[in-house]
Amino acid sequence: MTGLAKNASMLREEAVDWFLHKRERPDDAALAADFDAWLAADEKHAKAYERVRCLMGDAGALLAGDQAFLMKATRKRGSAKGKAAAAAIAGVSLLSGFYLTDMPMRLRSDHMSATAERQVVTTPDGSTITLNANSAIALRFSAKERRLLLLRGEIFVEVAPDAARPFSVEAAGGTTTALGTAFDIDMRNEATSVTVLEHSVSVVTGQQGQNGRLNENQRVDYSSDGLLGSIETVDPSSIAAWRNGRFVFEDRPLSEVLETFERYLPGRIVVTRESLRRKRLSGNFDLSDPGTALADLAAALEIGVVRAGPYLTVLY
Repeated sequence: MTGLAKNASMLREEAVDWFLHKRERPDDAALAADFDAWLAADEKHAKAYERVRCLMGDAGALLAGDQAFLMKATRKRGSAKGKAAAAAIAGVSLLSGFYLTDMPMRLRSDHMSATAERQVVTTPDGSTITLNANSAIALRFSAKERRLLLLRGEIFVEVAPDAARPFSVEAAGGTTTALGTAFDIDMRNEATSVTVLEHSVSVVTGQQGQNGRLNENQRVDYSSDGLLGSIETVDPSSIAAWRNGRFVFEDRPLSEVLETFERYLPGRIVVTRESLRRKRLSGNFDLSDPGTALADLAAALEIGVVRAGPYLTVLY
């Protein structure tokens, strides 16, 4: 690909972005003018946008109705068990929209792993990217740089040497640049973690412009608003242990732990109490049976569990 040419993945991502912007701001005249200019710039733009429009359909209306049902059902019940049961019933309705909400991710990504599936990708430069379950990446390689976008989930990166082309990973507003290294990036709802197994990386956050350097067996978190946390030393055996089917964590909040379990279980895990979400814990679980592992975790915490078939688990 030449420096100015766009590959299919880039066109697809642009088309998805335009579709989402137009759906969110249907009366924005300036946006409409910019969109028309984008369409006129290349005949491929119109074709890419039409494919996205046909695939997306009326997903927004469907999901809005399901979300309203969930809120109404939860308000009608006061007890913890009642709220959990209401969420379970509503969650079954929400499942019909899961595939549709995932459609933009499918269109933007070059590689995407399914629930409970780990995937190994060899990039054109010979680097190896291992995707944890329910993760997605897009590649932006050129003659001058090797840039990877982590769109969702967690990856372990083993970088092939190439002094002329830096290797960087963009995730949740931060950029991690490899300095001849093997490292893990875990993008979650509240923060993104970078952990180095070999050599070192530099981490720069977007909004705040904070930066730091990590060496072997070090980890740092950064928030979505660009705040870089303190660097921690970690046990090397825990780094990307998921590659070997283990989930190892130390002094992490329950909300973060459950995000990993969600990658291996269909549907959603919901926690009804904020104090429970913030509870910190350590553990080592077998990911080959995530359902049993989650049940063992709930039992150890002595908390209630309501299950709605295989698709929704509520902790209260």
